[in-house]
Amino acid sequence: MEKRSNKFLWIPVLIFSLEYLGIVGYYWLWGGHLGDASLTISRFVGLNTWSSLLFCAGNLAIAVMLFYYIIVHAKMKNFLWKLLMVFFIICFVALSISPHVPDESMPAKIHCFFAGAMFIIMTVISIFTALTTKQKLTSLICLFYIMYGVFFLVCDLFRIDFFMRGILWYESAYIFAFFAVLINSNRLKEQID
Repeated sequence: MEKRSNKFLWIPVLIFSLEYLGIVGYYWLWGGHLGDASLTISRFVGLNTWSSLLFCAGNLAIAVMLFYYIIVHAKMKNFLWKLLMVFFIICFVALSISPHVPDESMPAKIHCFFAGAMFIIMTVISIFTALTTKQKLTSLICLFYIMYGVFFLVCDLFRIDFFMRGILWYESAYIFAFFAVLINSNRLKEQID
């Protein structure tokens, strides 16, 4: 059962990784942005219609799998945790259908609002997981993620120079580490109430 339930977390990681590598890789190799780490994943996505559509389609598939995971397979049974995950998915879908286009139009503003909300919710989910788990490893992973989340959010809020020059790497780490929190919390042998 554990292996079966975790595929609803590992497959989204795989889909997101392929989106990330495909889109950023394209713009690095053929789009004139070779080695540019000062753009977020979303800014790369918003550079063209095809990348926006590809990202949206992949993220909608991820959202469906994550929703199914929290309803059927999540070992975290707490209602508040599930509600936070639903808010995470809503933000994820909203930012996916509103690309961060270069002209800072309404879709870009909508995207930025939901991206900011999603990043805050990710840290809150980790805090809640750390407070409710009985597993030391899960608590430790959540603690590291929370510290990184505070660092990330403060640097992003104040537009710290070194952070903004490498935002692609910091944002990527934030997203992939969140999946690590989810996967680890779902490997627990005992369910959390």
